[in-house]
Amino acid sequence: MSIIAMLEGSTETDISTTQSALAIAQRMNLPLIGLCALPDPQSALMVVSTPESAGMSAAAVQSIIELQKDMLARAESAFRDVVGTGAHGLECTFLHQVGTAEHSAASAATLAEAVVFPRSAAKAGEALSMAFDYVMMDARLPVVLAGTQSFEPGPVIVGWDGSNAASRAVRFHTPLIRAFGDVIIAQNRKDAERDGARPGMATDSLEDWLKRKGVKVRTESLDGEVASALLALAARTGATMIIAGAYGHSRLGERLFGGTSRRLLEAENAPALALAR
Repeated sequence: MSIIAMLEGSTETDISTTQSALAIAQRMNLPLIGLCALPDPQSALMVVSTPESAGMSAAAVQSIIELQKDMLARAESAFRDVVGTGAHGLECTFLHQVGTAEHSAASAATLAEAVVFPRSAAKAGEALSMAFDYVMMDARLPVVLAGTQSFEPGPVIVGWDGSNAASRAVRFHTPLIRAFGDVIIAQNRKDAERDGARPGMATDSLEDWLKRKGVKVRTESLDGEVASALLALAARTGATMIIAGAYGHSRLGERLFGGTSRRLLEAENAPALALAR
């Protein structure tokens, strides 16, 4: 098992992602892998029928190769700048994989305790946005989105409505929960009951389940819009992470997230988000 930091070849972003992933790895005492996945440059080679076109295509491939070298150099440099001192005492490895970021991240998420994406991955069109969406929405594997600020110790908030998505988020991220050991179960009961009570919606069962795993637990009632209330609670308690189910679907290749999920993902000031669909 390990913690994965998804790197994109942008120095500032990769430093921030590695810092968040390293903080989680230290808390869980697990190896850290900085993963930068880039497609095979040869896959860009076009089918051509003339010598002139063949020359243009070869030049394009060479250009991609040089671009990828620069991206890899920046990603590795950022990763090693963060982990290089070795004071953390963890095994830290930089890994370049040839392939799409989507499939590399999904493969990593099947066994890693956490796959950490940069905050920018929540925005459409950013370097790792497709990989973030693919792992969570298509592969339905857990993801961690880095916070907007530096990773600080604090409690973990579980946004709980008794849904399958919320349950999957808790089960997938149980190792994270146990490592941090301090949980706030947060629920807007009026909002949760609006469409009728669901089995398991009450926080009692989850609270008992977490306590049996040695986790300190308390509950908080939320008022008003759920995402805003969760973010306000996180700010007030100094929470390091919000664990929640992600809701959404795909339409014509576009990811459409539900209101609460979208607001959490788009928040300008938020802790790390540990999500599952």
